[in-house]
Amino acid sequence: MLSNRPLIFTDLDDTLFQTGRKMPKFAERHPASYDAEGNPSGYMSNVQKSFAEWLFANADVIPVTARSMEVCARVSLPFTHGAICSHGAIILGKDGVDESWSRTMARDLTRYQSLLPELSRRTLEVGKRLGFSLRGWVVQEEGMGCYVVTKHNDMTDYVLQALANEMSRLGLLDGFYIHRNGNNLAFLPSPLNKRHAVSELIRRDREINGERPILGLGDSLSDLPFMNECHWWATPAIGQIASHLEGK
Repeated sequence: MLSNRPLIFTDLDDTLFQTGRKMPKFAERHPASYDAEGNPSGYMSNVQKSFAEWLFANADVIPVTARSMEVCARVSLPFTHGAICSHGAIILGKDGVDESWSRTMARDLTRYQSLLPELSRRTLEVGKRLGFSLRGWVVQEEGMGCYVVTKHNDMTDYVLQALANEMSRLGLLDGFYIHRNGNNLAFLPSPLNKRHAVSELIRRDREINGERPILGLGDSLSDLPFMNECHWWATPAIGQIASHLEGK
């Protein structure tokens, strides 16, 4: 079915909602995502809730997220036009996983399958040597290793930057790039990028709907590449991109 509504690609965490620890203590909170036990894990403020309602009423909205398919499914916002998950490793359509895209990513990530578990192991090993309390794993999609994620256990977000610096200094990140935001440090294979998946969906959309307005939303520096595929982009006033633009 043809659509002449704007097409919006949006990051999720820290763009449309965030964890409770990042919100003012007495702010009203609207649950937007849930953990594996069904407890709220992400919340929208009143302003974010109004903004999200406006987006869904006036545009076709596709999330572009680091979340795996499983974790993305715990987001309660009414996305009906598919999703991009695991930093672009997976494209979801209305009928499920886009198998053509999955085959492309499986080919591009073949040589990383043995590297990812070893990199995760070494990351935790280096963190322990530095005195950091960490947890980490390889994000998997349909049996395919996608990237390494590491989080701290109730320390400070700064320790993840120190860890990333040490991993780079040791020369352990050849063929990978770094994404860090809050309590999230990811080492991603070079072929894995949100931008590639967004570019593919834009190409497909133009074949069906022709040229229509496209907007990208994100808060992280790693979101900028996919946002730059769009006609316009926007970022929250509080976030990694905003801090970078302000020179902080």
